[in-house]
Amino acid sequence: MSLLEENSGVKMDAEDWGEDEPWCCSEDPARSPLEPGLSVPSVNSVPSSAKVNARAPEKFSIRDQDQKVLVLSDETLIAVPNKPYTVPETFFVLASHTSSSHEGSPILLAVSKGELCLCCDKDEEQSKPSLQLKKNELMKLATQKEKVRLPFVFYRAQVGSCCTLESAAHPGWFVCTSRNSGAPVEVTDTSGEGKLMEFSFQQVSETEMSPSEVSY
Repeated sequence: MSLLEENSGVKMDAEDWGEDEPWCCSEDPARSPLEPGLSVPSVNSVPSSAKVNARAPEKFSIRDQDQKVLVLSDETLIAVPNKPYTVPETFFVLASHTSSSHEGSPILLAVSKGELCLCCDKDEEQSKPSLQLKKNELMKLATQKEKVRLPFVFYRAQVGSCCTLESAAHPGWFVCTSRNSGAPVEVTDTSGEGKLMEFSFQQVSETEMSPSEVSY
């Protein structure tokens, strides 16, 4: 996952959203993350008491199916075992919106105080998309028009006991980790082959945030 620059665009309103912690589901665990027609609850079905204003992103740590946590190392997201001394990266998560009828909930994700945003995109010389970190403040990104914002949008869908993150710009490509500890977080369009595509989100407080996220 490389670190790239990104520019701001035209303002557009964002939707409110909300979730209880951790993010997981009660869907059929036998379903494949790549199987179409996943049934995902609407954001509007979340109790009003659980909703937060989209202008205040929620903060989460993320774990994969092997309970490895995602951390930021040299501007690259990697998955490592959750040891007592490991400080998981804090992800700033904000509801977004698209013109697609996809059943998943569109969200934006960022790290490093919300200043590095996750993006699934490909350069002209690339034959397939890759997961990148781009310099773009999360709150500014949320106001950009859909064409600019779409590579940063991921559909959160509930599968089994966790959630998948599918690229809105590249349907069928999912955020994944490897069974190997310390490997970079990537995107894949193939289930199995040692790729872990299901994640759990656990809400964090200010005292639990990683050192790079805390303002002194």
